[in-house]
Amino acid sequence: FCTKLLSGRVMRQQQSKTSMRLLPRTLAIVLFVGGHGISSAFDIGAHKITDAMAAVYTPMKSGGFELDLSIIPMYAAFLAKRNITNVLPAGSNGESLSLSVAERKALAEAWGAAAAQHGLRIYMHIGSESIVDSIDLAKHASNTPGISGIMAMTPVYFKPSVEGLHDFLSAIAASVPKMPLWFYHFPDDTGVLPGQAHKLLELAEKTGNIPNLVGIKFTDYNLMDFQLCVHAGTGKYNMLYGRDEQLFAALELGAAAGVSSTIQYAPSLRQVCTKWKKGDKDGARNAQQANAALCSVFGDFQGDENVQKNIMRMVGMNVGPSRLPKRDLDVAAYKQLETRLRSANLIDGSCSEHIVV
Repeated sequence: FCTKLLSGRVMRQQQSKTSMRLLPRTLAIVLFVGGHGISSAFDIGAHKITDAMAAVYTPMKSGGFELDLSIIPMYAAFLAKRNITNVLPAGSNGESLSLSVAERKALAEAWGAAAAQHGLRIYMHIGSESIVDSIDLAKHASNTPGISGIMAMTPVYFKPSVEGLHDFLSAIAASVPKMPLWFYHFPDDTGVLPGQAHKLLELAEKTGNIPNLVGIKFTDYNLMDFQLCVHAGTGKYNMLYGRDEQLFAALELGAAAGVSSTIQYAPSLRQVCTKWKKGDKDGARNAQQANAALCSVFGDFQGDENVQKNIMRMVGMNVGPSRLPKRDLDVAAYKQLETRLRSANLIDGSCSEHIVV
């Protein structure tokens, strides 16, 4: 019995030594498989956006049934003249869910080609109703020269829970592990996670399964939710704010930059950004008031009309008609809106020689 006991003790000691030698390797495997090792390898800070981004419109030919990609080089030059360097194609302004997958790929390629020539960084929206389509678009964006990152909106018909959305984004992120990803949050239009965007970030922190989730493009008036997002993950996420008329308040709460439509055709939000960065908060606040006035004026004309795409024509950048179900202003409404905007000096001139940036 004593011999067996001693023999068993020796064997256990040998097994213990063997286990200790294997432990570092085992831990490395566990951390890698669990996602946390991957997370530490993806440098979120290197991909953060800190300058304003233009949510651009998709150029269409007459009738709105065909893209007009020949416009993209001129559009890129138009943005560069306004010192806009970050570009989001195929988002809400870009009529993304009204475009086919093939069209969205062609749009990515056209903007990617224009990026280097004009010093732009392109962030493609790849969200869709189908996870298969979103992964396809994500991989295409990752392989397209000139594309710097991707953004993904939630599916909107089969509305996911926080957990379902987390898994949807996780599958996209895993398909392009080296590509920075932002969640595109627009609950007024999608009906998904109103007031709960911070819960997505908290879940992502808990699971570690979306290591290349850099942040959120947050288009909502709920600044409490926004503030909770800013502080999620001890403040590591890149929070971009998408409601032009409230950008100043969001910057004060920790927004890294704005994602804007009006920055393309009006000086007010460009001035909010430049003055706030210089520490001129009174100037930024006054510019924000002018932007609120702008949004209020064109808001009087908005229903299912794609009003802001029409305003682009007023400032000399005609990106063509909208695609159904979006409609354009009729001639009378177009003239009335332009008269109101010009009389209040709320938009750029039709010539780009005198642009306030």
